[in-house]
Amino acid sequence: MTMDATAVVAPDPPRAPRWLVSQRFDVAMLALPMVAALASLLTVRGAWQGALPLWAFLIVIVAFDVTHVWATIYLTYFDREVLAKRRLLLGLTPIVSFFVAYRVHSHSAALFWSLLAYVAIFHFVQQQWGFIALYKSRAGEKNRLDYYLDRWTLWVGAIGPVLLWHASPKRQFDWFNAGESFIFRLDSAFKSEITLAMGVFGGAWVLRQVHVVATGGELNLGKVLWMVCSWVSWVVGISLSNHPFVSAAFLNLFHGPQFLAIVWHRARHRFQKHPEAAGPAVRGLFLKGRWLVFYAVLLAIAIAEETLWDGAVWRVYLPKLLAFETVRFDGAALSAWVALLSVPQITHYYLDAWIWKLDGSNPDLLAFLRAKS
Repeated sequence: MTMDATAVVAPDPPRAPRWLVSQRFDVAMLALPMVAALASLLTVRGAWQGALPLWAFLIVIVAFDVTHVWATIYLTYFDREVLAKRRLLLGLTPIVSFFVAYRVHSHSAALFWSLLAYVAIFHFVQQQWGFIALYKSRAGEKNRLDYYLDRWTLWVGAIGPVLLWHASPKRQFDWFNAGESFIFRLDSAFKSEITLAMGVFGGAWVLRQVHVVATGGELNLGKVLWMVCSWVSWVVGISLSNHPFVSAAFLNLFHGPQFLAIVWHRARHRFQKHPEAAGPAVRGLFLKGRWLVFYAVLLAIAIAEETLWDGAVWRVYLPKLLAFETVRFDGAALSAWVALLSVPQITHYYLDAWIWKLDGSNPDLLAFLRAKS
């Protein structure tokens, strides 16, 4: 007696999910910022001197960069269980941040802004690596060669342009435009070696992806898209452009929007599974899918923060808008004000090293990554 063929064929094992949210969402998370960043190239012909126009500042700095800093609160201070579990970390980080910032700024404002700029660069690279690591975890990648090649290729693609920046005698270190300066300079003769290293790592990484596909493996498209977009953001934003709006667009648009998106989806997954972890207002926001309110809260805080920065420190936009001089701080008062306003940013930089770890200390993150796309 023969059996039906379909009865003896074992079903295919379930495929590991490849996208953090969905293919459409994940691709849009990078494609839309890429279109916007490329559109910023149209502003090059109408280059301006000095600070960004207010509209440009609001788009590429406030709307995405500053808001993403504050988005961390949804995964930390607004989560009752996380707050109870990491009370010491969440309590001490802002306090230590303030005193360190105050002490360094009171010693030298230029040193403070220079150090903060380098920390920001490190944070930007680490966040991009974090997204790649999430895609690697989502796809179940465990090959050690791929781990080191992916990590080093990402870092070379970012640090290479930064080093080329340091090797350009006519360029200024204007990450914040706050009087910071290069901590070190490189001889321009090293540009060829830096470019060669970028080519070697980039080429080796591409060949590895081709080899994976050629040997029957499946291309981790999310990882590939992030690697390519990260390289483009640093090469164009740092090496190829000295235009303030173009640089800000290529760097911030591949940093802030994606973080906002992943925080929203991770927090929503978290509070759907554990509604008791959030207060009624926060819980209702996520359970009812009110992502516009989620963003509006962050945008309002970001605008308030930047209003305080500009009114008391930068004095670029408010004096013109209000047609009168705003408050002016000097000496210790200025250092205290700068330190206070820097606390959210520095706290975000530090907490990011904890809330995205894949070492088991964030079970909600692991659950989010194991959920179906």
